[in-house]
Amino acid sequence: MEYFGVKVGIILEIGIGVMELNLAEMLLYADINHIKKIADHYQCQCDRHSKQDMIQSLIYKILQRQTMINTIKQVDHTEQTFILLLYLDQRNQFMIEDLLAKGKKAIQLHQSSQKPRDLILLSLKKGWIFQGVGKKNTLVYLIPEDLKSQILELIRDQFLLKMHTLKELPFYRDEKKMIAADCQTFLKFVANEEVVLTGDGNIYRRQQQLLFNQFLVPEEPIKKIGWRFGYGRRYRDYPDRFSLIYDYAYYKKFIEEDEKGFLYLTDLGRNRLDNGNLDHITMDIYKFWIRLYKSPIPDLPFIVRLIDLLTVDDWLLLEDLQSTILFWLKDRYYETREVIFNERIIKMLHHLGIIQIGQDQGKKYIRLTKDGHRFVHGFEMFQAKEIKMK
Repeated sequence: MEYFGVKVGIILEIGIGVMELNLAEMLLYADINHIKKIADHYQCQCDRHSKQDMIQSLIYKILQRQTMINTIKQVDHTEQTFILLLYLDQRNQFMIEDLLAKGKKAIQLHQSSQKPRDLILLSLKKGWIFQGVGKKNTLVYLIPEDLKSQILELIRDQFLLKMHTLKELPFYRDEKKMIAADCQTFLKFVANEEVVLTGDGNIYRRQQQLLFNQFLVPEEPIKKIGWRFGYGRRYRDYPDRFSLIYDYAYYKKFIEEDEKGFLYLTDLGRNRLDNGNLDHITMDIYKFWIRLYKSPIPDLPFIVRLIDLLTVDDWLLLEDLQSTILFWLKDRYYETREVIFNERIIKMLHHLGIIQIGQDQGKKYIRLTKDGHRFVHGFEMFQAKEIKMK
């Protein structure tokens, strides 16, 4: 099989998909003609007739830190964006359509004259992606896992060179598992109180306030000022955090609005109330948030993964992070990119316990939590189906 002039090598199939392989393993299974192209790109001094000699030379050459640093420095903005779109996606195999779409997006973002095909060919020549045969003899593209982690680390270092970071902050706010606890409080409130709804299907403000006073993170009922739409079924009626809790409970069928104007707990809701694990609930709400907000913010999965990459170790100045993320956002109806970044992404990530927020000399810093890192890496959000609630 051949594509873009490169013969395809056989990659082992494991279970329902293709197993994760490192660079050495992918070179071992790759076609010798592909290996020669990679060796030519890196100008390896090795026997082109010996697959073993080329593989040994390439492993040493490509994984040598200085070689990788020099290679990353020479990458232009379009190629770097293409690699980030590819490497921050958690899948371990891609179809050609996936690569072309990512290449097209990178080119559009930078208004480049390059072609998606050229970006793919360049990555093949560098050994950053490999071709293989998936199930039913389909052509798939795979990524060397060890190379991916090192390249992402170097790209992260490039970003952070231009940003302000701190190792420690004495004071910070962390809402670890609080949204899950307040979700349980909400279900208990519905179970124990007679919750009457307005003609528009909203909880009356007096009961809203009574409920919010019981939350670990209290909110205020919204005032009917300005436009509110696009972030869930009840986003227009309730404050940001509670609208997410309410929509989550409604989507999961833990609560139901009856025709008589009452809100009540379902059997599923009682089961959740009796058997809820806060860690599991937090992860579940996080997954729901990604799928719900993915419609108004199409690049949300990528943005969350990029935030994870940049804030996993140190505290990062929020202003610096914003200047990087705004590139991936567009103004939307009544909201600017800055509002979307601060209110729809950062604030909600904080409510979900994904990030911590601290201050130093009057400036805000953020850092990923351990749970947040686990949640982000535990959910393949690029492929997650959007939720559009009516």
